Amino acid sequence: MRRFYDNQPFTTGQHTDLGTDASHHIGRVLRMQAGDAVILFNGQGGEWQARILSISKKAVTVEVGEHQPEDRCAPRAVTVALPMIKGERTDYALQKATELGAARFQLLTTERTDVRLDGDRLDKKLRHWQQVVISACEQCGMNRVPTVRPPVPLLTFLTECDDQVRLIAHPGEQPLDNRVLTNAPSIALLTGPEGGFSDQELAKAREADFQPFALGNRVLRAETAPVALLAGLWMLAQ
Repeated sequence: MRRFYDNQPFTTGQHTDLGTDASHHIGRVLRMQAGDAVILFNGQGGEWQARILSISKKAVTVEVGEHQPEDRCAPRAVTVALPMIKGERTDYALQKATELGAARFQLLTTERTDVRLDGDRLDKKLRHWQQVVISACEQCGMNRVPTVRPPVPLLTFLTECDDQVRLIAHPGEQPLDNRVLTNAPSIALLTGPEGGFSDQELAKAREADFQPFALGNRVLRAETAPVALLAGLWMLAQ
């Protein structure tokens, strides 16, 4: 059954006009019909069964049904901190990391970050990236939508990060002890730009208690690292 995100409160038994994005997707893109069943979620927890009552040029009207409380979130809140990447590779990293259960995203600028955005261009990109994350939630079944935070300098992130466990995508001399992940309520996973972290950035990360976390000594692409390391993290954190 098709799932749609709409940022508004829902009440069982209520007739509700969906917002612009959900209405456009249902009525104009998918060309669904009155009587079709859908699932709705608003990012505040759980989801609702619903049935389409009517489709007009302005809005899709639904009858909201039973609420299901399941969120399908990962067992621990992981902040994925990653630099902006050229082309559509940021889209890929955000989409797949959402499917793997990231709780939020912090975009970064580093010494070797090639993408620099500001003003209207940044605002437009942030709206686009948030929609990428919403679409990934619609597809994978997660009912709480991760937030994509505007980029900050890496050193600012290192200073302000307050997650209990802090990991950086970089090989270490010793494998990560998975016991540090077992009871961690929150985890920060920091991944690097296309050119990698500078020596100074690695030193600053060590000073901020970031522990090396890697899958062997292979060098992963900037868009691959968040996805592969999240999968590895969940295997270790069981």
